[in-house]
Amino acid sequence: MTSSPSVVSTPEHDSRGGRTDFVRALLNILDDFAAEQNQLRATQNAVLNVLEDSASERGRFQDTQRAALNTMEDFVEEKAHLEKMKSAVLNILEDLGLQRDKLGEAQQQLATANAELTESTVRLEQSNRELQDFASVASHDLQEPLRKVQAFGDRLLSGYGPALDQQGQDYLDRMLKATKRMQSLIHDLLTFSRVSSKARSFLPVDLAQVTREVLSDLEVRIAETNALVEVGDLPTIDADAMQMRQLLQNLIGNALKFHQQGKPASVRVYAEMADMGPAAVGMCRLVVEDQGIGFDEKYLDRIFTVFQRLHSRSEYEGTGVGLAVCRKIAQRHGGDITATSMVGEGATFRVALPSRHASEMGL
Repeated sequence: MTSSPSVVSTPEHDSRGGRTDFVRALLNILDDFAAEQNQLRATQNAVLNVLEDSASERGRFQDTQRAALNTMEDFVEEKAHLEKMKSAVLNILEDLGLQRDKLGEAQQQLATANAELTESTVRLEQSNRELQDFASVASHDLQEPLRKVQAFGDRLLSGYGPALDQQGQDYLDRMLKATKRMQSLIHDLLTFSRVSSKARSFLPVDLAQVTREVLSDLEVRIAETNALVEVGDLPTIDADAMQMRQLLQNLIGNALKFHQQGKPASVRVYAEMADMGPAAVGMCRLVVEDQGIGFDEKYLDRIFTVFQRLHSRSEYEGTGVGLAVCRKIAQRHGGDITATSMVGEGATFRVALPSRHASEMGL
């Protein structure tokens, strides 16, 4: 059996082995130090992350705090706005209370006014009845003495006129003229009062036919004034035939009466049809136009008032009732009358009248 050669340790060999171990140990230490350093970096990074998260949370907290402060400010403003609204609502309620009190007072005043109106209506109806009674009295009791005065005056004039001196004859003539004026005045007043009290139902009336009848009645006056009367197309309307005759006779008669001296009278009678819309009643405008003396339009309202005259009786006859009768007739038919004129250039009278009536109308 052969034995292995033995290794003999030498000092050089021992020195090299020790250095290797030392290097290994030093490397291990360096490895441990590097590991510790990595761990420290990881810890440092973790701490930094924690600090960043803390800073982020702090920022969010500050944002939340600012949002809360803004919300509180909005709440305070909203509260102030609500206070203002509350004050405004209270003012409105107070105003409503005042308005309610005023409304109550107005209703009370309206009730009082209605009561007074009812009372006034009753008094007016009574006055109308009294006026109609007066008209009846004037028609009979007042005219009878006038007829006697007229009759005995005529007898006195015919039987004893030559025996009277000039002054006596003048007194008698004035008395008879005053009697005639009184009879005319009573007649015109009766005509005016009977526009309503003696009114007839509205029926179809041919205005052309009525105008021909009026011109026939005025034949003498037309001849005296050498008048030229031109009649245009005239419609048939729903009306009171008698009152339409009164209306046309007054208007045409005035046109003949107030003609210019030294010139023939000129009168035109015609109609203008007006469409007042699909929901309204069609209107007829009856026109009487002359070339007479005319009048100043500042007196327009006056000429349609009872007893109002623009000229003296010595200039033109009449009682000043005719145009007032025309206006009352027009109004009774649901229309009206107006005029345009210039002094010395004639006058034009326009009477607006409904063409049709659903039912009879009255004042």
